[in-house]
Amino acid sequence: MEAVIVINPGSTSTKVAIYTRQGELQSMSLSHNQADMDKFIRIADQLEYRLEPIKNFLDSLLKSKPIKIVGLVGRGGIVKPLSGGTYRINDAFLNDARSGCYGEHASNLGSLIAYQLKDEFGLSDCYTVDPVSVGNMWPKAVISGVPGIVRDGRGHPLNMKMTARKIAQLQNIPFEETNYVIAHLGGGISISLVQGGKLVDINDGLLGMGPFSPNRAGALPLRGVMKLCYSLPEKEVAKKLSKYSGFKAYLGTEDLREVLKMMDNDNKTAQLIYEAFVYQVAKELGAYFAASKARAQAIIVTGGIAYNLRFIADLKEYVGNLTEFHVYPGENEMEALAEGVFRVIDGVEVPLEY
Repeated sequence: MEAVIVINPGSTSTKVAIYTRQGELQSMSLSHNQADMDKFIRIADQLEYRLEPIKNFLDSLLKSKPIKIVGLVGRGGIVKPLSGGTYRINDAFLNDARSGCYGEHASNLGSLIAYQLKDEFGLSDCYTVDPVSVGNMWPKAVISGVPGIVRDGRGHPLNMKMTARKIAQLQNIPFEETNYVIAHLGGGISISLVQGGKLVDINDGLLGMGPFSPNRAGALPLRGVMKLCYSLPEKEVAKKLSKYSGFKAYLGTEDLREVLKMMDNDNKTAQLIYEAFVYQVAKELGAYFAASKARAQAIIVTGGIAYNLRFIADLKEYVGNLTEFHVYPGENEMEALAEGVFRVIDGVEVPLEY
């Protein structure tokens, strides 16, 4: 039985899975103690700490099953802006992920872990698929209005592109001919216009444009940002806007389900913040639909928040009449990583070089 190993590091956990061409064979989410994580100054310093439990899990699993490992893939992190696709992990990619020169993120560890493991399975190469920095943004979409400041596109291309493939199959449209507005709604929110499988415009889901999220600020009035920047050190401002904003700042929770419970208990503040959240997501979807010249074949909502039927119904009231409206909940990143590697192994896709 041929299979690939999939590695997906998060802030306090690492997801590890074995996939065959038929789907997931087995998986585990390895939790990491926050106190231990706080000891590391930089993300890359966590490599050895995370590597040992991954090896232990794989050793115990592979001893009991007749599996031949034919590929290894790690989620790609924040590197230089890239075109979408499956990338062979090379020294240049490793150096940028290790240094964090384009941004520090737990997913930077995905390529480092995969590279450390490949020799143990006799593999000459390992891969990553649609890293966080993937985007083929139109030149006009990068312009900010201030020379020297550009609009970055950092979001969830891995899940977005896989979801686009699924909806294309459902609509019986060749992937290369698709024209979709896609919203990934989770702890971070990214909304993109995806044409022909390329993210031609996308907001910066970490520190940029777009709606606020459960714990991130989204787009802000400039005057307020200026005052904030002069009142706190840069690192504190970045932390506030990327971890302690959104629902968490207004209501003390990052969980939409808790917000809905507050509303059911007649919490007027929760009602207002929730309505603002739905409104901002809808406005952003409408803006990207306009960017498609009103020709998008579907608006697609994915990510963890897409499981919430109450939210989906409220959002659909705003944008449901623009075009076909599809919901594909979940992050689906592990499946997307595995599918990307199998496309290379099976000769359907040629791996790209960083």
